[in-house]
Amino acid sequence: MRIAEIFYSIQGEGPAMGRPATFVRLAGCNLSCEGCDTYLKQWQELSLPSVLERIEGKRVVVTGGEPTLQISELSELIALFHEAGKEVHIETNGTNPIPEAVLRKIHYAVVSPKRGSDFHLAYWSGKENVHFKFVIGRSSWCWTSRLLEEQVPSLPKERVWIMAFGADPEMREAREAWDLALRLGVNYSDRLHIRLRRR
Repeated sequence: MRIAEIFYSIQGEGPAMGRPATFVRLAGCNLSCEGCDTYLKQWQELSLPSVLERIEGKRVVVTGGEPTLQISELSELIALFHEAGKEVHIETNGTNPIPEAVLRKIHYAVVSPKRGSDFHLAYWSGKENVHFKFVIGRSSWCWTSRLLEEQVPSLPKERVWIMAFGADPEMREAREAWDLALRLGVNYSDRLHIRLRRR
């Protein structure tokens, strides 16, 4: 499996914010988002048991890049984590469905649709363990308040998170994200790792 990095930290955003986890970052992405803060050019090939050996604690977050580009090995890895008693989370852009049997082994699937991409909102919205994280900001792939005011009402509000884009601790759109979340009756997500300059 193509692995960009594995590290232990605290989840800085979304429904598990503030909780410790081992992050398994998979290499490769099917989108090229302006201002992406993830460096994916270097990676190593690791066996699935080797990945499991490097997991600290009970919680593991599989992220990317886009994890579903390696869907066959990803499915096996999630099954391996599940059998080992790990609480499995995954972060995806939502452009590729995850099979139902695999999704049932995931505690949280956080779908972060990028504006203009071919994400499958209808597929994901019916899954109870799926949360949506919409990023607002000035980059072309980010959402605007107006677009989210149209998009969000059709989704389960308790599973929608609005977050500001930014790799700078100031995160200029954070207040806008907060106000929009309050107005729509959904969740606000900060980016704690950015605020505190942690990974």
